[in-house]
Amino acid sequence: MNKRLIYLLGLIFLMPVACFSPKTTIKPSVVNLSRMYNPTNTKFHPVYTVYHNSPATSLLLIKIFPVELLYSGTIEPNKILAQVKLTYVLSDIENPDKPVLADSGQITYKFARENAEKRFITQLILNTEKGKLYQLMITARDMVRNQESLNYLFVDRTSPYSEQNFLVTEADGGGPVFQPNVIGNSLFKVEYGDDQFDTIFVNYYGRDIPLPKPSFSTGREREFMEQPDSIWILPFGKGVVFQLNYEGVYHFQLDTTSSEGLTLCNFGTGYPKVQEVKQMIEPLAYLTTTPEYETLRKAANQKLAVDNFWMGRAGNIEKARELIKVYYNRIFFANFYFTSFKPGWKTDRGMIFTIYGPPQNVKVMPNQERWVYYKNNYTTSVTFIFEFDPSPYSMDNYVLERTENYDSYWRQAVDTWRNGNIYLIE
Repeated sequence: MNKRLIYLLGLIFLMPVACFSPKTTIKPSVVNLSRMYNPTNTKFHPVYTVYHNSPATSLLLIKIFPVELLYSGTIEPNKILAQVKLTYVLSDIENPDKPVLADSGQITYKFARENAEKRFITQLILNTEKGKLYQLMITARDMVRNQESLNYLFVDRTSPYSEQNFLVTEADGGGPVFQPNVIGNSLFKVEYGDDQFDTIFVNYYGRDIPLPKPSFSTGREREFMEQPDSIWILPFGKGVVFQLNYEGVYHFQLDTTSSEGLTLCNFGTGYPKVQEVKQMIEPLAYLTTTPEYETLRKAANQKLAVDNFWMGRAGNIEKARELIKVYYNRIFFANFYFTSFKPGWKTDRGMIFTIYGPPQNVKVMPNQERWVYYKNNYTTSVTFIFEFDPSPYSMDNYVLERTENYDSYWRQAVDTWRNGNIYLIE
């Protein structure tokens, strides 16, 4: 395949703001953080990415969408403004049981209503050390609406070739590409701090990404990235522009003796939204038998086949529309929250989110997340534990601790959907 290479000039300049706090031991959070994965919690969705710009610092790149904010005339006289207060806490998690505060800070941004349609990109400088692994908690509060967005990121300085050592930017100078690095077929550039490399290796995986196994299955997960479908050796430098011409996963490497690198993905038109019939059929694999799924996949009119599936479950058009709306909204938000080197809905957390809905209680620790769903008016509960599993392809990879004890809960949830009802644990 011929990659499209273009040579362009120009860099992106952003104003840094540095903050620092003394190092102290901190306790892992035991607060309920379910708002992180509840789309009804906030209308405010800032995004972040991390780039290691020097041996002693990393950049936290921040994108805020001012159009999402609420504006008021009470912040300053004679001005209609929105205000965002951003707070971050960086923890050294070399010992996950005793995380150490490495850096922290707070900054406030103001936005004029006449600029609400413009995107806002800025950066903060984090104090980091080579060889360390950190967890970063970021809280951004819309001060007028009094709503906040909460995000956790890993800051990985354990390898000079991991993804955060690369900066991906839009080719036209529009700004950095934010995590997760799903860029479709847009033109982009890749920067690396050390300019000694003039060649980059790209492993391409175009095969279907397997579904995660059900929560009760204890069998081994199928590995789809053991051998790439294609390998390209391409020119590399600040002026080279790339394009992902085919759907799939692309792993960029500067040193092939290490598995570390930058993973970029093309997951199809409109991702993370569900816009194509294929994107509607694939998630039905969670709800169908193998013969049913193959019939849907091979149907001459796939759109009609999808409609008939939901009508067969619901029994009438109005109820079918409700099922479709809720199910594919969950797919969208699973993509939004959990995308890694897999589409979000194909990750373990995305699978549970799709079938069960947003968790009612979330505990975040340096090495795991615990999701709790309550039943029978909070008298009983179901807990899913996701272990952090560092991968050369993603710093946001969590694996579900599977157990046969989940069997009845999974089958109850799937049967509820198949019987034409939205599954909610009550």
